[in-house]
Amino acid sequence: MDNGSHLTADQVLRRARHELPELAPATVYNTLHELAALGVLQELDLGLGLEQRRYDVATEEHDHLVCLKCGRVEDVPRRNGTEASLAQDHDFHVIDRRVIYLGYCPDCASRREIVRGS
Repeated sequence: MDNGSHLTADQVLRRARHELPELAPATVYNTLHELAALGVLQELDLGLGLEQRRYDVATEEHDHLVCLKCGRVEDVPRRNGTEASLAQDHDFHVIDRRVIYLGYCPDCASRREIVRGS
């Protein structure tokens, strides 16, 4: 939880097994689910498939950058103003929003340029 990464349940399981080799996958999945229900962490569906759901310990409002090539996920500050516009323009009361910016991180973008340039 200290490093701020956005791990999948399988990644959490692999790391936890360094300390608890007999740890069952169901224990990890159930614990992550319960921690999300308690608001200790967020379960993120980043559009990468069910196995790629990530868990985020940062529970304050923020958005995410997701690299479509390597799956890197970064937190970005939320840009305010959209909710007020929706309320005014559509008479819609927003209670939550989740914004995911899809693209390529600097490493993958530079590799894409190399591949295109060849």
